[in-house]
Amino acid sequence: MQERTVKSAERTLGVFELFSEQQRPLSVGEISRHLSIPQPSASMLLRNLRALGYLDYDETGRRYSPTLRLPFLVSWISRRFDRVGLMMPLLERLFRQVGDTVFVGMQNRASAQYILVMKPEQPAMLITSGMHRSLTVSAMGAMLLSLKPDEEIRRWVARCNAEADDPRVQVRTSEYLDRIATIRTNRYAETAGEITPGVGAIAIAIACPLNGTPLAVGVGGTVERLARDRPAIVRALRAIEAHFAAEQGLPHEVNADHGMAAERSARRALFGHRPGALAEQMRPLDRPGVAAR
Repeated sequence: MQERTVKSAERTLGVFELFSEQQRPLSVGEISRHLSIPQPSASMLLRNLRALGYLDYDETGRRYSPTLRLPFLVSWISRRFDRVGLMMPLLERLFRQVGDTVFVGMQNRASAQYILVMKPEQPAMLITSGMHRSLTVSAMGAMLLSLKPDEEIRRWVARCNAEADDPRVQVRTSEYLDRIATIRTNRYAETAGEITPGVGAIAIAIACPLNGTPLAVGVGGTVERLARDRPAIVRALRAIEAHFAAEQGLPHEVNADHGMAAERSARRALFGHRPGALAEQMRPLDRPGVAAR
């Protein structure tokens, strides 16, 4: 029973994440295909969501689209984000600056999960909102783990290694802690083709305006491009970090799943520096000719 409930919840969330990614009305067939579920199951799910008022159905075009009930349901979250300025304009500006994939991620148990993805027409990094990566092999996962004490990181490494189906996503604890030390020094994490050859990411951390839980913000692209433009990309990410660091009047309690007072201290060490950093404005990349896509 519990397994069926979880699967039903995953499918429901998958529908909303698919609409977020596609940003257009979708047919039953499209939803069935994208979510890899049987069309009869998709039809039943969509009919239920329509009955609850979350979806509208165009009889002529035979397509579903979200109603205003969903944004109104979570409007209190948007109001909380308003305290630090809307996050979306910052991310959209970053996307225009780098002209490549931009993402926001969070920890979800032993995974780092993409919760928002902006992609150019032909992205090098093939990710979607809702996708999971192992904490220990993704840039956003490594960045989020770097905020934890070493003993907790060892436990997460052991868990990630135990759950890994692919030997490529298993890591050596000692080597990984060395990498974490570098991330703490640089204040950003980077991957360079560990999972997908030739593709990597650079990520920094911010405190979520909702509850202070750390989030990762990053840029993905080819390893060659990231290496070439690393200083400019990091500078653009730093400007977002600076915005949130300058607004630390927000609630700062730590989510129990992330736990530990040490993580709070690490966050303060990460965000509680560079007074007046908000005055440092986001600057365009040094590389000329980068256009919004």
